[in-house]
Amino acid sequence: MYNVNGIHFHLKKQGNRLKTAITMLSIFLLFPGCSPPVKEIPTGVVFHKNTLARKGNFGDNWCQTWAADNNIYTMMDDGNGWWGDTIGAVAFPNQSGSMCLQIQGDANFTSTDVKRMTGWPENGIFSPFYAYGTVSVDGIIYVWLWKSAWDQSYTRPIANRLLYSPDFGQTFYRWNGEKETEETFSETDSSSFFFYKEDPKWKIDRDAYAFNWIAFCQNGKDNSSAKDDYVYMYAPEQYEPSKLAMIRVEKSNILDKSAYEYFKSWNGDKPEWTRNMKERGVNLQYPERRTDGKWMWASWFPDVVYNEGLDQYIMVSYGVTDEGKEFWDGWCKKCTYPGSLGFWYAENPWGPWEQFYYTEYFFADAEDNRTYGFKLNPKWISEDGKNMQLIWSDAGYDHWKYYRWNQMEIEILTN
Repeated sequence: MYNVNGIHFHLKKQGNRLKTAITMLSIFLLFPGCSPPVKEIPTGVVFHKNTLARKGNFGDNWCQTWAADNNIYTMMDDGNGWWGDTIGAVAFPNQSGSMCLQIQGDANFTSTDVKRMTGWPENGIFSPFYAYGTVSVDGIIYVWLWKSAWDQSYTRPIANRLLYSPDFGQTFYRWNGEKETEETFSETDSSSFFFYKEDPKWKIDRDAYAFNWIAFCQNGKDNSSAKDDYVYMYAPEQYEPSKLAMIRVEKSNILDKSAYEYFKSWNGDKPEWTRNMKERGVNLQYPERRTDGKWMWASWFPDVVYNEGLDQYIMVSYGVTDEGKEFWDGWCKKCTYPGSLGFWYAENPWGPWEQFYYTEYFFADAEDNRTYGFKLNPKWISEDGKNMQLIWSDAGYDHWKYYRWNQMEIEILTN
């Protein structure tokens, strides 16, 4: 929305930015004495807690993308999604390590709108593989699948496999063209990964690795709102997760590691990039923890969505801590605190980022919430950009009571 001499203009979503420019030119011709449009800047967040909805049975993480078929595709970890038992102890043995799910419709979707994609290989609850960042670009869905340091169950990631699906989840292939099957899914040799124990840095008592926990920038339906031909990715540094690293690659070369460029430094407010991973710099420094703990490794995994109504990139991210656990411990097993929650905005997918909301403890609706894994849905955004849907995970009551799809409408306040 733009404000011109007190008159509000709602520009409808345009796939062609030239049409938007022509529309603005017409406005200035009609109002020759008007001042340039004032862009609305995010200043805060209102959480509409009366809209809180918990859906499905069990699962977490919920990385999402808006695909070319107009559906949302989300990656679920450690759960049974919308199927099977609803009693944790009964459901647990039959849960999956990860699933690819399709969600039809809008934010009011029901269980009948959720479909499990059969192309994602079957894998059990003790699988060391976890599906995270996903994006749809030119009709192809890409997914980062990371490998835990342990060969059974969850701990910090050490490697990342890049998968893609050309048919909306009916089949998946590795970056090298090899079809991913139930048999290949569990392979752990280094050649089965796109990133494997990259650029080790010593942390406490072991090596920390780079680019093993990656999120994609979401640019509208099937990347149609992208401002250039690059796909952007974000990854917290494992050795110091409050430091954010970035990748960009031309969308035609997503499967080519040699084409990846890494954020190096700022030249004023312009980014500089390098092909040398070891020359990467810090794109964003997240807040430091107060005196009641330190950020654990599983902190500051971001989610970035282009908000066309505001013409801003909105980032949500979080930190986790527990006074009874060390940096490398798993989170959250009867943990003390919920996650922190922060929002940032930028005019470009690389920043520079401005924080407009932060709290060290996000309680959605109860003191026993143990919130984490915050995401913004890339499709369910109001035309003016001020209303979005926040989705998150919750380990309260030891991964039972709230451990499912958590959703709430939020309002972005502007100047």
